[in-house]
Amino acid sequence: MSKQVTIKQIAQYAGVSEATVSRVLNQPELVSKQTIQKVKDGMDELQYRPSALAQSMRNHTTKTIGVVISNVLNPFFTTLVRGIEDAATKRGYSVIVCNTDENPDKEQRYINMLVDHQADGIILASTGNHANYHSMVNDMPLVFIDRMPQGKDANLYDTVLVDNEKGSFNAADALIKQGATRVNAIVSPVATTGTERLNGFRKALTAHDFPIREQDIALDDYLGQHTAELALNLIQTNQCDALFCGNNVILMNVLKVLKEWQIGDMKLAVFDDQPWFDFVQYPIISVDQPAYLIGTKAFITLMDRLANPDRPVTHDIVRTKLVIR
Repeated sequence: MSKQVTIKQIAQYAGVSEATVSRVLNQPELVSKQTIQKVKDGMDELQYRPSALAQSMRNHTTKTIGVVISNVLNPFFTTLVRGIEDAATKRGYSVIVCNTDENPDKEQRYINMLVDHQADGIILASTGNHANYHSMVNDMPLVFIDRMPQGKDANLYDTVLVDNEKGSFNAADALIKQGATRVNAIVSPVATTGTERLNGFRKALTAHDFPIREQDIALDDYLGQHTAELALNLIQTNQCDALFCGNNVILMNVLKVLKEWQIGDMKLAVFDDQPWFDFVQYPIISVDQPAYLIGTKAFITLMDRLANPDRPVTHDIVRTKLVIR
């Protein structure tokens, strides 16, 4: 019913002119309190809801932001989006969540949609496959999360990231200190995230005078679609006694292989931390990246950019924590 109610109907119900109803909606300071109450009573009775589109045209804001992530099934992004949504709700904003599956075409379609719908801004975990995001969003505020933008975009947009290289170094270092002698890795080479985590892994091996052999490192896609095959090959061919997993999706698939092949002795580390790690038979070393905090910071950064469009670009690095079980 609310969509069919018009200002004319409200005016008739309240016994005032349509112009008076319009003033109550847009310039209430020009109307007496008694008249305002009569109009509000009419709105309540008729279940009138003001047009969000009309309000956005008047206020030059839609009170809506877009969040574009790579994998909605990844618990890291689920928690991150919750952080964004909770912060947005407190400020009266709605959130549109878009899932790209690391597909650059889907990413571009979603960004185009958000621009066409005049979202106030976008928080983006990019696929890393576009060289010029500015040409896609024009002057719309954009905050990058999880992955660093490349090229000129790196100097144009705010970022909220973690130190991937240091976190991976600490995880691999902990595996070696626990007695691992053949440490292998399965990582995703997507965007800057995978490269930085792989660099940290290699530096840890070098710090302990371990040889770096390319056959000890397997590259999987971000969705972990080939993890099972890769993990089994590393375990059977290389006889590794420890595996570093680049994200929790890869880890979940590694655990399936270990269970299926009844491999009981394997040291594991992963770049992420989840509550269910405490209930796994393997003592998992994890890099806790505070996803909820990252989401909150990203939203605050976006709001600050909207309020101060000409301020300098900021690059916020959120600390990780090594969790040893």
